[in-house]
Amino acid sequence: MAKLLRRPRVRSLVAAGAVAGGLVLGLASPAQADYTSPLYPTLKACNAARPSYVSSWTSPQACHAMYNWNGTKVVGYAFLVKTRY
Repeated sequence: MAKLLRRPRVRSLVAAGAVAGGLVLGLASPAQADYTSPLYPTLKACNAARPSYVSSWTSPQACHAMYNWNGTKVVGYAFLVKTRY
């Protein structure tokens, strides 16, 4: 490997790859974890599931009723998982 890196073309390709990788990692935006949890059949089940979504990056919000397409019937309960900044 040491002999291979003595070649100018290989050395410049390795350097360009390192610079490109650094730019990708340095300019990337942080991952967004804002998403809705799965539906739970009861409010009690929803509240019981919330602690499993706590991490150093995410925090669960309060449980809310989820309604059918015209808003007349509760189909389950869910909560929003937010990214911590």
